[in-house]
Amino acid sequence: MVENTVTATLYASEFTENYEQKQSMLRGTVTTKGEVKGESFIFIIESTADTAVTRGADGLIPPADDNQTSATCTLNEYHHLARKTQFNVFSSSVDQRMSMQRRGIISINNKTDQLILTQLATSAYNTSSAAAASLAKALLAVSTLDTNFVPNDGERYGLLTPAAWAQMMKVTQFASGDYVPDKPFMKYVQWRQWMGVKWAMHPNLPGKGTNNASCFVYHKSSVGHGLNRGEMQTKIGVNEEQDYSWARTSSFQGAKMLLDEGTVIWAHDDTAAF
Repeated sequence: MVENTVTATLYASEFTENYEQKQSMLRGTVTTKGEVKGESFIFIIESTADTAVTRGADGLIPPADDNQTSATCTLNEYHHLARKTQFNVFSSSVDQRMSMQRRGIISINNKTDQLILTQLATSAYNTSSAAAASLAKALLAVSTLDTNFVPNDGERYGLLTPAAWAQMMKVTQFASGDYVPDKPFMKYVQWRQWMGVKWAMHPNLPGKGTNNASCFVYHKSSVGHGLNRGEMQTKIGVNEEQDYSWARTSSFQGAKMLLDEGTVIWAHDDTAAF
């Protein structure tokens, strides 16, 4: 006698997230204070390069010239709109509305980092030809900021590709607990304090994986990021006529290079052998 075996298909009650960058790493590393005027975000830049003077021949103290300028960042609208039929929403074993909203938030955060990275890449200061990361290259990038009078005030940041980070782990001064506050080979920290710079590995730097990738060392004041209406919008709703659910995430934002000399492009060969 042949027995028939009936099997049941089981579905997970939670979705498995794909590997991706889920939040902005960079908005807190740039200048975000400014004034919104229409579709523009205005940053005020003040020069501190004045030199003290003596009294003039008439006995009067010469007044200093106005040292304030402004930089305008144009805000553009960015959206992510997801739709699913009510059948797909209610027949699924996972929360599809939450999934749609989550995708939108991730897309806006990724756009924020893209805008900032695009501005960092416009700097005229660089470490010349691409090569594998080394102590000499790191010193060159940091010393360029020093030469440009960029303050060493705890607001310097360094972004490395995964390959550049791995190469730097061969540098004793970067990878040894004798030089950095954490234990690099025992745990991973998002930001590592070293040489007055907060360093992090960023997975989406320009040219990642090529022989001419762009890493960056920069000061917080060198790039501005403007975001209108305070924060991003996240809306969820149902279209009853067409019977589908939707989730829209929107932001009005932009980025602008404010002080070119405050950013150094560290060219890196991500294909270099280990």
